[in-house]
Amino acid sequence: MKKNVSIPLLGLFLIIVASACTEDQKTISTTKESTGTTSTSQPEVQYGPAIIVKNTDVLIYPLSLNGEEEDSYEREVKSNHWNFIFYNVISGTRDFLTREKVIINSFQIGDSEKGTGNQPTLSDQFIYYDINDADTDGDKKLTRKDASKLYLSTLTGKSFIRITPKNYKLKSWTLDNKHDLILLDLIKDLNGDKKSDHQREADYFTYNLKTGVLKAVFDQKLKDEIKNLAKKVL
Repeated sequence: MKKNVSIPLLGLFLIIVASACTEDQKTISTTKESTGTTSTSQPEVQYGPAIIVKNTDVLIYPLSLNGEEEDSYEREVKSNHWNFIFYNVISGTRDFLTREKVIINSFQIGDSEKGTGNQPTLSDQFIYYDINDADTDGDKKLTRKDASKLYLSTLTGKSFIRITPKNYKLKSWTLDNKHDLILLDLIKDLNGDKKSDHQREADYFTYNLKTGVLKAVFDQKLKDEIKNLAKKVL
């Protein structure tokens, strides 16, 4: 009688132990699968060849970006960069141009319009950048469709500053070497509409490379006078 009772009890015990092991295995297996699905791919950084900055000890290495975030960094043909590394071949120092998220549409070292035989001017001591630095069209992405701004730095990448005022976008710019000026042709958003070009006004500024002072060519008083004179023509 004891043998007949003990065999079923032993079998029941083995079934319970086997069930417990099976549940443990299921738990471990699920954890591994969930860990695998949480991994994300990293952006692929590409390093461009060195750009020699004349009359300095500095080389510029452009940084490009590919991978999943590429759509938020659309580029113009002129440039495909989101940052620069400035490398000093004497001291060995390596510095970023910026640590902010930007798109560098194009850049110019010194006054490229002058011939090689011309004497250096103050404008040759700077690097000029056409940059997108903010989502101005409201699509929650930083792309080439956003308003571009003019930035400035020294030849070694220091004193990186934005020249274009807030609520303006860069249309064009040129150098006036005789007066050490940057002549800015800008467009102002009058009604704050990020997507519409209906209410936009052309405006002109000068930036003094010596003093760092930005001035509007047409102040509001002069604009009002121009409008009043224009009424007489009609």
